[in-house]
Amino acid sequence: MSDAFADVAKMKKIKEEIKAHEGQLVELTLENGRKREKNKIGRLIEVYSSLFIIEYNDNADQPGGYNNTYVESYTYSDILTEKTLIRYMD
Repeated sequence: MSDAFADVAKMKKIKEEIKAHEGQLVELTLENGRKREKNKIGRLIEVYSSLFIIEYNDNADQPGGYNNTYVESYTYSDILTEKTLIRYMD
């Protein structure tokens, strides 16, 4: 049972840390299965009790291309289980 209490304490610490960096640039390393990872850089725009939202901006490199802005949400358990790693850039 002590492991459950430790996980709750870790989750609370993760939430507080993410809330403290709201509005800043972050780099996420996402696990894409079988030793594949994907790095994304975005802005931490909103923090809720069960999830947080990152806004990404894909700039078009080619003339006539579109600038694409999109958002993705992540749960704190993604950070706890290390499926997603977060690094604060600001």
